[in-house]
Amino acid sequence: MSQKGKPIDAPATEDPPYLQPGSIVEVNHEDNLCPRARYTAIIMERATSTNDKRYVVQFTNLYQDRNSGTKLSKEYNSVDIRPLPPPQTPRKFKMGDIVEAYIDNGWYEGKIDQVVDNDRYIFRMSSMFLLFGMNQLRLHRTWLNGNWVPPLDESELAVEEEDSTEKMMEPETDNAEASKTGTGNILEESDQKTKEKEEEFSEGAHVEVTNIDGDGSNQAWFAATIVKPVGNNRYLIRFETLRTEDDTGFLEKEMDSLHFRPPPPHIPVPDQFKMFDHVEVLYKGGWWKGVIAEVLPDDSKYLVILANYDKLECKHSDLRPRQSSIDEN
Repeated sequence: MSQKGKPIDAPATEDPPYLQPGSIVEVNHEDNLCPRARYTAIIMERATSTNDKRYVVQFTNLYQDRNSGTKLSKEYNSVDIRPLPPPQTPRKFKMGDIVEAYIDNGWYEGKIDQVVDNDRYIFRMSSMFLLFGMNQLRLHRTWLNGNWVPPLDESELAVEEEDSTEKMMEPETDNAEASKTGTGNILEESDQKTKEKEEEFSEGAHVEVTNIDGDGSNQAWFAATIVKPVGNNRYLIRFETLRTEDDTGFLEKEMDSLHFRPPPPHIPVPDQFKMFDHVEVLYKGGWWKGVIAEVLPDDSKYLVILANYDKLECKHSDLRPRQSSIDEN
């Protein structure tokens, strides 16, 4: 993502420099995943339809129509627009730090839930837990009265060079350990994900599968192994916990890869869950989405409401924190 914008014909205004036509900015764009997501855009012109300070921006990586290449343009209030932060060197974080993670071409606000090792972190955004390397994270800052809060120290600034921000956002594909985390998939553009996914599921690969009944629901994930590809993004899979009706072996089924995801990375399970925690419950051979409704007097048991609204009493050992992939519904 280059920081250079294309020439804009709109005349200069009396607004601050970062709000002038042609300036590269970050815009607080509403998103289904997170209300605090910022995307890079270009100031096109000051809106003429209102007396408020509103501006027409064109996003650099969001599309109105990807097939035609038409980029999304929208009108925003100045409070939703801020300058593009200068490139920053990667830094270490500690548990509880409020940070932003680079996901699908935008910066999403969340916090560090766990420090995995020197350069990998569990990032928590709402009910999702995602694994990131430090190159895909930055400290959360607010643009307030013309200044960054907390302020940027000179030691944090990266040496500016062509496409330095773009390089910072790229996954470390030459690092085998980083590749295992799956952070590279998070950073790919959506039109590349299908191709990546198609290539990802090779014979013998372990996956988790949802919507096995084809009814559009995705209330549970089941462990499975890829038996072989059958074409058109479809695979023959063998479930690892579901057996045939005559109990002679494990169930095999042909399914579309849209219903697959890689097994979630292992993350520490808390010593005790609390009310309203989003979890997955090991039930009937799969991991079912649910919410802790009650911590029972026996601290190792919980009452969980499943996504299908069933209530289930569960042991602590049958629960794990809910994790979601970015392109998961």
